[in-house]
Amino acid sequence: MKIQEQLLSVKESSVFQIIVTAVILISSLIVGVNTYEFSSFYKNILVSLDISITVFFLIEISVRFFGEKNKKDFFKDGWNIFDLIIVISSLIPAGAGTSVVVLRLLRLLRLLRLVSFIPELRFVIDALIDSIKKSSYVLILIFIVLYIYGVAGVILFESIEGGRFETLGEALITLTQIMTLSSWEAVMLPILEIYPMSWIYFISFVILSSIIILNLFVAILVDVVAERRKNIEIDD
Repeated sequence: MKIQEQLLSVKESSVFQIIVTAVILISSLIVGVNTYEFSSFYKNILVSLDISITVFFLIEISVRFFGEKNKKDFFKDGWNIFDLIIVISSLIPAGAGTSVVVLRLLRLLRLLRLVSFIPELRFVIDALIDSIKKSSYVLILIFIVLYIYGVAGVILFESIEGGRFETLGEALITLTQIMTLSSWEAVMLPILEIYPMSWIYFISFVILSSIIILNLFVAILVDVVAERRKNIEIDD
């Protein structure tokens, strides 16, 4: 059996997939553990584990690359490129100051590699990307509504200290919170005490943004997921 065929069988092995998934999880746990203070002895152990994991990922990505019959096919898969970028970022050496923070964040990104190894997660991400492409005009509409209500909020409520509408940037952030229905009444009630009719502003924004526009986006996402499921069933 050729080496390429052996690497291909290893790459497609379920045992190989399980081992890689386990190493990804361990790598992410190490990043979390590193946020605590330890003695130099334990820190050296963690550093050694991190180096071992980096070497493992280099071997793993090499197995997947050389296991391809046509090496160009490796780069045609967006998930392979995604994994390759994360593995290469793990090779960045630790320095002083903020570079250590950047290094830890790059190590944490290894957890995202689980997406490329679990088919169900890949399906969800692919469907989400497709839905964003198809709902570009919905996103533009959301921005227009946010901008209109943001400017209107500054004009109407900028005189209220702590009302979170003193600047346009602050108003847009506040409206984004309201759009998600996260404690939006806590934003409205203090303003309502000063401007009793301000409920019209907030209720109309909630209805327009949260109930109508966001549900429209969800409908597009559901339609994309159903369409992808149907195509998969047809292919099978």
